Amino acid sequence: MPVHSTSETQRPANPTASTVPVLIAGGGLSGLTAALFLALHGVRPLLVEKHPGTSVVMKARGQYPHTMEALRIGGVADAVTAASPGGTGEFYMALAKTLSGPVLRGIMTEGEMGMRHVSPEDWAMASQERTEEILASRAAELGAELSFGTELLDLAQDPDGVTAVLLDRASGATRTVRAAHLVAADGRHSPVRGMLGIGTHGRGHLGNVFRVFFDADMRAAVAGLDGNVAEGGRFALFHLLDPVPGVFYTTDVPGRYGYIRGMSRDQPDYTGWSTAQCEELVRAGVGIPDLEMTVVGTGETTIVCEVADRFSQGRVHLVGDAAKVVPAPGGLGGNTAVMDGFYLAWKLAMVVKGQAGPGLLDSHDAERRPVSDMIAEQQYTNTVERLGPDLDATTAAAPIDPVTQVFGYRYAHGAVVREPGDAGELTENPAEPTGRPGSRAPYVPLDAVGTPSTTALFGRSFVLLAGTGPEGEQWARAAAEAAGRLGIELPVHRLGGWEKAYGVTSAGASLVRPDRFVAWRAQDLAGLGGLEPALRTVLDRQR
Repeated sequence: MPVHSTSETQRPANPTASTVPVLIAGGGLSGLTAALFLALHGVRPLLVEKHPGTSVVMKARGQYPHTMEALRIGGVADAVTAASPGGTGEFYMALAKTLSGPVLRGIMTEGEMGMRHVSPEDWAMASQERTEEILASRAAELGAELSFGTELLDLAQDPDGVTAVLLDRASGATRTVRAAHLVAADGRHSPVRGMLGIGTHGRGHLGNVFRVFFDADMRAAVAGLDGNVAEGGRFALFHLLDPVPGVFYTTDVPGRYGYIRGMSRDQPDYTGWSTAQCEELVRAGVGIPDLEMTVVGTGETTIVCEVADRFSQGRVHLVGDAAKVVPAPGGLGGNTAVMDGFYLAWKLAMVVKGQAGPGLLDSHDAERRPVSDMIAEQQYTNTVERLGPDLDATTAAAPIDPVTQVFGYRYAHGAVVREPGDAGELTENPAEPTGRPGSRAPYVPLDAVGTPSTTALFGRSFVLLAGTGPEGEQWARAAAEAAGRLGIELPVHRLGGWEKAYGVTSAGASLVRPDRFVAWRAQDLAGLGGLEPALRTVLDRQR
């Protein structure tokens, strides 16, 4: 049955359609994360994935600390760390002439990627295939329905919801599902995005790379690295420059490695290459002409840099590779996919439960698309340096340090109450936080028993931070009254020592969204009457 979309203005008549609050098309990192957090927030979604299970192909690896914060909220951070090589987030990356040297510079190896000054979390280095298993298990545990081997064939959208036709690929049977909202997490070639007619922008196709997985004894080649790299105790990756750009890296299987031949103008057609030819490619690429190996897999990957023109259309919302595809260098493709699902889920849950109006979902595009554009350009810059020197470097964006990329981006144009004088900058230095609405709620270590930091307070609902003095009691009463009228949870944490980072006095307050972004703040008690109006603005509850 061909994939197509119908444009209906009325709900299609189908009395036999089953009903779900949210349908998720795609069971990769973004779709599984969306399913997990929807279920965590009390909404049971249906996720469909055409493949029979989670990914078995070696893909992305590594979780930045901001991703680990989200996974901590979801209850899987420790499992993801345990699934990392050696059970830690330690890794080694370098830019080198050849595997035997010289090393031109370390990449993320001298502590420059440490983020403990802005986050309580460390890195993890779990592979995508292991991470997807963990996410799927947790989502199902929380109540999400996961239907693998099921493909979305057709959809129709109307003002009240989405109707989808699903195919069971094993039996050939079809069924119809009615959902209030659809999350398109169906990959780079997203059929859903195509049905909606949403285009893409960006640099497009950059080139192709050829990858070879092989088994070999590389202990001598990586003997200078700490952490039993050859035995799988630590992840290592080298961007190699001679004789042509390429990448050598370890895998979850001890003694198994990957080699990627970089992009170049004279890239051959690898279709039909013999095992012997692949072996010679690896030997030349890593600079070990007599290396004995067994090739266990090959494949070609298209490198693309493009972002969807819009992330939402009606009741359909794009996440993951359906929303943007970025080159690998920089490691934010998979991380951004996870965060897409995390950031969208709380909004969908509040709308589905009637706690927010539909306007809250308009912020998905306003908030996530500018960030995706930034990340796409930053990873293009990395690609020029590490993988594709033939690419146009003159148009590459100026590098933004990784800490700012993941902890410093802002949502000034989204579901927040922006302050006068805020120019709406996309980023700020997270080491010098402003606490402005639209910025990430600053990480402040605390001495309070059972509350190690402000970050530990966020993730399940809106939160109001207030002081310990008598003004804090007034804020607590105002929060309880507003929460009661709006029918939402709004816990108040009365603490000391956080105010300066959040830009308020000891008599002030800060309203933080479930995704750890500041929604509104009051410098002092004079703003007391602004709390409920701020919530109504953010939640689209003006009426």
